[in-house]
Amino acid sequence: MPLLDIESSKQYLNFFNDKSSREELFLLYERLPFQVINDSPTVKHYTRWSVLDSLNLKIEKSPLKNVIKEQQGYTTFQIINNNDIQGKLDDSFTNSLISPEEHKLVALTLSLSKKLTINKGGKYFIHHYTDEDIFSPLNIEINIPENESADIIYYSESLGQKSMNSAVLSILSNENSTVNLTMVTKGNNSYNFTYSKAKVKGYLNSYIISSGFSEGHLEYHSYLEEGAQAFFNSRALGVSKNNIDVLTNVYHEGKKSVSNGFMKAVAAGSSFVITRGDARINEEAYDCSTSIIGRAIMIGKEASAVVAPMLEVRTGKVITAKHSAAVSRVPEDLIFYLQNRGFDKKTAEGMIIRGFLEDEGDSDIVKKLINEIMSTLGY
Repeated sequence: MPLLDIESSKQYLNFFNDKSSREELFLLYERLPFQVINDSPTVKHYTRWSVLDSLNLKIEKSPLKNVIKEQQGYTTFQIINNNDIQGKLDDSFTNSLISPEEHKLVALTLSLSKKLTINKGGKYFIHHYTDEDIFSPLNIEINIPENESADIIYYSESLGQKSMNSAVLSILSNENSTVNLTMVTKGNNSYNFTYSKAKVKGYLNSYIISSGFSEGHLEYHSYLEEGAQAFFNSRALGVSKNNIDVLTNVYHEGKKSVSNGFMKAVAAGSSFVITRGDARINEEAYDCSTSIIGRAIMIGKEASAVVAPMLEVRTGKVITAKHSAAVSRVPEDLIFYLQNRGFDKKTAEGMIIRGFLEDEGDSDIVKKLINEIMSTLGY
């Protein structure tokens, strides 16, 4: 069985005026492989694509649910069970920074999605929600002009046991612009694919959180031009039998660009959680600085985690280039100690997870989102 029910997909394509062009993209999706297997930790075949390719999901507009979620002070966009609540999506299937050839599921997502475009500064909250056993694609293009600032939250929830959100998201931060981006993908033993790319000429600060998927794959690629600054903090949390793969790559293409990345992963139960990324400084990117750090903890004997921060420096003229990785299993004695202090095992594990995931510099919104995720998972 394929990821999508073919008949359902053909019927859904009839909703679009540019049906023939979208059909070509769908054929590209069918031709492309999921991934060329490679032994490098940053491109290894960690995601179980065969699991996704056996779902046989339908794509349709399911009944609306009363799940409207807003952030005070933010312009809100709601995409609920493939329904465009505000009518702000357009019929374009292109993305200026991401081509359909970049990934099999990028081609699929673009072929079946409408596009949300944000092209000015401000505060925006994008709520992408699915609780039916359907496939929900979304194409997002963000272009923040020079000298403007934006605070953007993309909050993806696929809460049906067999539901799947799939998003293609691009961010352009122009000269002297400032973008704060928060990407949250949350599941309930469901499925997710998120592919994002940023081109940075100004300043970009990104928070990435992923949790709760039977199979979840999130990619974040940032390309830095001269003098650009980019910082990211990614966190992945797996429980039960979750399998979550988070990839965060940064590419220095211009001189005097600066990046710092910190990756965290928690694997509990019998989950498998991967956090990985490549910091690359290209040949002409002189006097750059980069740092990529990875940390992971495992709770329980059956939990597994992979941490793989990589460096690729192609010039001899750099200011700083460093990376490090550490993974450890939480001692059972620590859980036992907390239980002896009156906490049940679930609460004890939750305290350890929170203490590891949370950072002192987290914004109030990031703290709130982490709390929501922990509550959803029962911690």
